[in-house]
Amino acid sequence: MRALEPELRLACERIVTPAGTLAGEVALRGGRIIAVGAPLRGGELVDLGSRWLVPGLIDTHVHGGGGAQLASADPDEIAAAAAFHAQHGTTALLATTVSAPVRSLASILAAIADVAEGARRGAQPGAQVLGAHLEGPFVSRRRAGALDPASFLDPDPRVLEALLAAGRGSVRIVTLAPELPGALELVGALARAGVIASVGHSDATYEQVRLAALAGARSVTHAFNAMRPLHHREPGVLGAALDLPALGCELIADGHHVSAPALRLALGAKGPGAIRLVTDAMQAAGMPDGEYRLGRARVEVAQGRAVLAGSDTIAGSTLTMDAAVATMAALCGLSVPQAAALASTVPARLLGLGERKGAIAPGYDADLTILGEDLAACGTLVGGRWASGPPQ
Repeated sequence: MRALEPELRLACERIVTPAGTLAGEVALRGGRIIAVGAPLRGGELVDLGSRWLVPGLIDTHVHGGGGAQLASADPDEIAAAAAFHAQHGTTALLATTVSAPVRSLASILAAIADVAEGARRGAQPGAQVLGAHLEGPFVSRRRAGALDPASFLDPDPRVLEALLAAGRGSVRIVTLAPELPGALELVGALARAGVIASVGHSDATYEQVRLAALAGARSVTHAFNAMRPLHHREPGVLGAALDLPALGCELIADGHHVSAPALRLALGAKGPGAIRLVTDAMQAAGMPDGEYRLGRARVEVAQGRAVLAGSDTIAGSTLTMDAAVATMAALCGLSVPQAAALASTVPARLLGLGERKGAIAPGYDADLTILGEDLAACGTLVGGRWASGPPQ
């Protein structure tokens, strides 16, 4: 039947599917996967040989890359950062803001919404911008990290409503500190609106985080970083993150944010289904060492490590998603399918996209990442179109 002929066929010896790793073909048509396994007739054939074909990588916390910022009021700059990350295996992302005055955030969220709408229509090349991750302004001055505390606010339902309205339904995650007055009410409001509340930049106690989870919080932002650490008498945010089943955890596996033993500790405590890899990448990802911007802050990058200018405070990263997968495989003893799932299947499920993204199976979006033997991305397909590649 000609209507079912694929537009593109990928032959590969290592296709990572929900049923295991297999050799065969993946057939694509109309932006979807139409068959996995046995060859079909028709369409262009690309032979990937012994490379890894994994579900497209999804970054739910990323500020920029390739010299561009995602927290921008310029849609072209947002698209440029998304195009950079597609070169490193990311097929979808949440453009992540940094804390800023409400008016500035509203302009940025409006631009992200424009790009996300274009991505839904297939008009935007590069990684698909699924929406926004709002990091602040309802966070703790005691755990500011690289964010600007001058723009922090106590939780205010009216401010939240204004920001969500500016984002026109594109805000998917909001990072906040649950110990602040009124924060639990905001968590409940976010849950009712279908937005994920994520605990981060917080000095909360274990009990305060537990109450946030009961109110609807589902995530912890960059676990281990910018939060009250684990103590045996007051487990704090980190203890709650590792202990509470309701909370999934972001991990930045770049060798700077979290040590190898801590990565293994988190993985062992939570299990692979509750850990998702993020980059927290900023403008300098993929760029030479030098001075860059994270929002309005000056950031100095040396040997790939980003810090606020004149300090030793880590300010985002220069990580890419393919490198994060490779790090978890190398340091945590994970197989390639297991490591790739932390960057694809887990974030897809968190975002409510588990029936469309995060797996190589018939009916799923044709978002696919091709990894070489060193696990560096050598090809990326977004909606069945090459965003990077095909590999030679």
